[in-house]
Amino acid sequence: MAEGRSSRQERRAITAEWRRVPMRARLDVLRLAKLGERHPDPAVDAAAVRFANLVLEAPSFIYSITFQLVMSLCLLAFAFLVQESFPRWCAGIGGTLCLLLTIYNWDLKRDARTILSVPRT
Repeated sequence: MAEGRSSRQERRAITAEWRRVPMRARLDVLRLAKLGERHPDPAVDAAAVRFANLVLEAPSFIYSITFQLVMSLCLLAFAFLVQESFPRWCAGIGGTLCLLLTIYNWDLKRDARTILSVPRT
């Protein structure tokens, strides 16, 4: 895993490189990683490893799953406790979106760990 945090330019370059890989190849990387195998194309495999390291590098507190869960639950609790309809509606939608973002973030990190668990020597 990468030490420290990457610069903004490095993060953008790694993300752009990963997005240039066709979606079918990205899905194949994950499918093969779940089977314990590398992708046969070394360029795609290297891009996947770089992106997985980027996903798992030390995030700021705001992007941690703990903070996202607490924020989601606070917004949803606020939605249940407020009597007026407009703030309740906004907090309910915001809490739901935060919860969906948390689930996406958790799944992305799980997939990154799966990709990095494949032996590459």
